[in-house]
Amino acid sequence: MRARSVATACLIVVFGSCGGSNNNSSLTITPIGSGGALAVYGPTDFKANLVNSDAPITWSVTGGGSITTMAGDHTTFVPPAGSAAETLTATAGDLTATVMIESSPMVLTPGSIPGLTAPVIVQYDAQDIPHVNCAQAIDCLAAQGYLQARDRLFPMEFLRHVARSNLSEMIGVAGLSQDIQIRNLFVTRAGHRVEEDLAAAMDPNTRGLLDAFLGGINAYIAQLQATQGDQPLGGEYLQLPYRLTANDLQPWTEVDTLALARLEQFQLSEGIGEESAYGTFVAAYGPTSDKTTAWIRAASPTTEQAHTLAATGFTSSVARKPLAVKPSAPSMGPWGSQLAQVRDSMLALDGRLRPLRTSVGSNNWVVSAMMSATGVSMVANDPHLGLQYPPLFHLVTMTSQNPSDNLNLAGGSFPGIPGALVGRGANVGWGVTVVGYDVTDLYLETLDENPATCPAIAASVPCVKFNGASVTPVVVPETYTVRVGPGSAGLVDSKTLSLGSSAPPPAVLVVPEHGPIISIDIAGGTAVSARWTGQEGNTQDLKGIWGLNTATDVDSAMASLTYFSTGAQNFVLADDQGNIAYDPHALVPVRNFADARTAQFSPTTPPWFPLPGDGTPNVEWGDGSDNCAAGSGVAAACWIPDAQLPQGKNPAKGYFFTANADPTNTGSNGGGVSDGNSPLSFPPYLSFDWDDSSGFRATRIDQMLHDTISANGTVGLADMEAMQSDHYSRPGKAFVDIIDTMTLTDPNALMAKTRLDGWAQAGYDCPSGLIGSDPNESPIDPTQAVVTNSSDCFLFHTFLRTLLSNVFIDDLTPIGAQLDDNVVQAVKAMLYMLTSDPTNSFCNDAGGASHTCAEQVETALAQAYVQLTTSVSSVADDWVWGRVHTLTTVPLLALVTNGYEPGPFARPGGLFTVDVGNPSQETSSGLSFPYASGGNVRHISLMNAATPVVKMQLPGPERDGPDTVIGPDLLGQWVLNEYFDFAFGDQINSVAVSSQTFTSAQ
Repeated sequence: MRARSVATACLIVVFGSCGGSNNNSSLTITPIGSGGALAVYGPTDFKANLVNSDAPITWSVTGGGSITTMAGDHTTFVPPAGSAAETLTATAGDLTATVMIESSPMVLTPGSIPGLTAPVIVQYDAQDIPHVNCAQAIDCLAAQGYLQARDRLFPMEFLRHVARSNLSEMIGVAGLSQDIQIRNLFVTRAGHRVEEDLAAAMDPNTRGLLDAFLGGINAYIAQLQATQGDQPLGGEYLQLPYRLTANDLQPWTEVDTLALARLEQFQLSEGIGEESAYGTFVAAYGPTSDKTTAWIRAASPTTEQAHTLAATGFTSSVARKPLAVKPSAPSMGPWGSQLAQVRDSMLALDGRLRPLRTSVGSNNWVVSAMMSATGVSMVANDPHLGLQYPPLFHLVTMTSQNPSDNLNLAGGSFPGIPGALVGRGANVGWGVTVVGYDVTDLYLETLDENPATCPAIAASVPCVKFNGASVTPVVVPETYTVRVGPGSAGLVDSKTLSLGSSAPPPAVLVVPEHGPIISIDIAGGTAVSARWTGQEGNTQDLKGIWGLNTATDVDSAMASLTYFSTGAQNFVLADDQGNIAYDPHALVPVRNFADARTAQFSPTTPPWFPLPGDGTPNVEWGDGSDNCAAGSGVAAACWIPDAQLPQGKNPAKGYFFTANADPTNTGSNGGGVSDGNSPLSFPPYLSFDWDDSSGFRATRIDQMLHDTISANGTVGLADMEAMQSDHYSRPGKAFVDIIDTMTLTDPNALMAKTRLDGWAQAGYDCPSGLIGSDPNESPIDPTQAVVTNSSDCFLFHTFLRTLLSNVFIDDLTPIGAQLDDNVVQAVKAMLYMLTSDPTNSFCNDAGGASHTCAEQVETALAQAYVQLTTSVSSVADDWVWGRVHTLTTVPLLALVTNGYEPGPFARPGGLFTVDVGNPSQETSSGLSFPYASGGNVRHISLMNAATPVVKMQLPGPERDGPDTVIGPDLLGQWVLNEYFDFAFGDQINSVAVSSQTFTSAQ
C-alpha cells in the first residue's frame, strides 16, 4: 500500500441559470481543502451545499466504491477494498460539483508487541481476516499470537484450561470430573505430564518460533490487564458462573500450547472409547455370536469400495464382501462392568469436548497439473469437527520478507497453535483428514494386593501382575483447585469441598509396561490401563507442521511430516511444480502378535479388542529388540517404519483422495490368516476400523474425479467446488439396490419402494428443497426435480433411522450403548446382514418375536411411509428435507448460550454424503434430523506460482462472538456453500479495507 498524506478536495463548481437556479446559485461539496485529491480511508460522509436553488440534488460515483444514497443533501461514500481513485459528483439542475478522491485502507491505531525485530504491517480484508507482513518469521508468529488472543481469547483460555486439566479453576466443580479424566490420560509411563516432557524435548529452532508466538499472546494479555485490570471480562466470559477479570489471566507458556495441541491430537486419534465399547459388546454377547460377527467388522460389505492408493480410478475399484472377524477375543467377563464404565466415561468426555471431537466427514483430494484444467496442481479440503460458534479455526496469512524463511502462508489454525494446520504455503498446499490408525490398546490388568509380593500395598497402592511377577505402579500425586468465587480468593483446594464420592483420587497410577490405569476395581481385583501413542513425550509435531508450512515442494513436505507423530492425518499435498503426494505419517505401534509373519503371531488376541495385561501371551508393543514396554521414549523398533506406511507420489491416474477410509484395501481385507478376511493379514497391521470404514464418501469422491476426467480429460476449479457441495447418497444407493431384490407385500412398503426407485432414477440427490436457509420461512424450490429428490431423500432417511432403531435398539440398550454413537457400525452391520447373514439374531426382537432381516426392511419401509403421510402430508412433494434436516452450531461450553448457537439452518446432504450432514438417529426426535458438525473450513487452492488462487469458507466470524461480527455473514455464506477469495501474498494490497502497524515500542 503506498503512503498518502491527507489532502484536500479538488472541487469544480459550475454556475447556471435553469432548473430552479439563478446566476447567483452555486453547488459545492464538503469536505473541501486547498487542492489535490481527498484521501479517504473508510466510509466518509459528503454534504452538497446548494445556494439560491431548489433543484433536487443527485449523486453519482465513478472509479470504484459505492454511495449509500443517490439523492438528497448527504451521501456516504464507501470505498472499495484496496487502493483506488474515484470521482464523486453532485448534480442539481444544471449545476455540478465534483470531488476527486483517493481511497486507501483505513489506518487503525498502531499496536505494540514487545520483542519485534522490525515493524509488522497487518492488513485486514472484507472478512476481517488479518494478513501479516513481517521482516522475518518470528515477527509474523508474534503478530499471529497477538491476533489470535485479541480475536479468540475465550476459546483459547477455555481450551487451555481443558488441556492442562484445570478447568475447575475456571468454571468450578462442574469441570472437576473432566480434569480427573484428562490428568489420568495425559501422563507418560514414567509418570510425567506429557506436555512437560514435550517442552523439554523441543528442538531450539522450534522453541524460538513458539516463544515468539507466545510473546504475542502475552503482549495482548498484558495490554488487557493494563486497560481493564479488575473489570469483568465481557462476551462469553459474562456467561460463566463466576466473573473473571483480566487480572485473573495467566501468561501463556510453552506447555500450554503443547498441551492444547496434544488434546486436539487425542480427539483425532485415541481409540479408548471404541475398544472399550467392543469389549463391552463381547462381554455381553460373546466373541463368536452372530451379533458380534455383524457388529464388530472391519469394513462395509458394499460392492464398491474406493481406496486412496488404488492404481486406477473408480471403475476399477475392488469389489469385496469381508466376512466375519475370525480371530476370537479374549475373555472379557471379569472386566465387563469396568469396560462399560470406561466406555461411558469416554462418551461423556466426548460430549463435553464437542467442538474438538472428531466427526466422520472430513474430505480432501489433490489433482496433479497433468489432470488439471487450470494447468497447475490443485488441492481441496474440508475437515469436519463440531461446528463451534465462533468457529474453531482462526484464519491468517503470513508473509516474511526474509527469503530464507520461505514463509508465504495462508490458512487456519486452532487458536493457541502457531502456523497453519489447513491451507497452503509459498510452494505447497495441503489438506488433512483423520487416518484412523490403531494407535491405542487397552490392557486388562489383574491386581496383586499380597503384601508378600507387593510391598506398595502398605501405602494402599495395589500392584499388577505381569509375566508372573508383581509390578509396582508409578504413583503420580495429584491435587485439584476449584473455583468457588471471583478472584484468587475464590480458588480453593478440592479437599476442602464436600464432594462425597465425587472427590478426586489422590494420585494417578501408571503401569510402567502399559500406561495409566483408567479404571480400577479393588474388590474385584481388576483394572484397565490405556496405552496411546500420544503419551510419548519426545515427539516433534510442531516442528513437522512448521516444516510443512514452509516446504518448497512435496518432497520436502513429506520429509517434514516425518516429525508429525500423533493424531495421524491423511495429508494430501500439491506443489507449484505440478506434483501431488499422499503421506499419512504417524507413530503406529509394531504389534508382532498381530503380524502373521512373526513367531509371536497370536490370532486369539486381535488388537481391536482389550488385551490381556499379564504379559502372556506376548501382546506388548515393539519387535523385542527394544524395551518399548518400559517406555524410555520413541525407540525406532517400537514403531512401524515409514517405508511400510501408506504413501505415494504422482500416480498415473492424476489424483489422490481421502475421506477417513481405508487407503490401501489391504488393512482390512487381505490374506495372511486362514480365512483371508482379517486385518491381521496385512503386514504390518495398521488398523481394524478406519475412522470411516463405511467408505461411502471416499468412493463417491473417487467416482466424481474419475468421471470428470473421463468426460472432460481434466478437472477444473468449478468441478472442485461442485465436489465439495455434492450430496449424492451412496448409502441410499446401497439400500435401494438391496430393496429392489426383495419381494414386498405390504402396500405401504410398496409405495415407499416406488418412491425410492424414482429417487434412484433421479440420481440419489439430497437437496434441501428450499430456496434459502431458513427451515421454516424459506419458500420451496420451484424446480420439480429438486422437490422430488428432496422428498425421496427425506423418505430414505426416515426409513433408515426406523430400520436401524427397530433392529438394534433392543440389543444396545441393555449394554448402555446409544445408536447415535454407533451409526457407522450399525450401517455396516445392517448391510452385512442383508447381503451375507439374513437370519442374524440381531434382526429378532430381544427376548421376543423372530424376524428375518428382510422382514425388518419391509416393516421399516411401511412405517416410514405411514409416518410421513400421516405426520407431514399425504402429498409426497410436501416432504421437504430442508424443513427437518437442519444445522445448529454448538457453543464451546454448555454453560454458554445467549446468541452463541446460531441456527437452525436448512441444509442439503445427509448420512455419509460428501457435503456431510449426518443426522441424529434418535427416534425420540420424531421427524427431525438435526446435526451439529461439518467442515470447519472449506478450502481450495490452485498452486499457480504467478497468480495463485485460494478459495475459502469459514462457518462464522473471524472475531469472537456475535456482537463483534465485522464484514459479511461468513456463517450464512458457509451454509449456502459460497466461497470468498482469500487474498494470498501481495494480493491483499488490492483488497484490504484497513491496515495496522505493530512495533516493539511500549
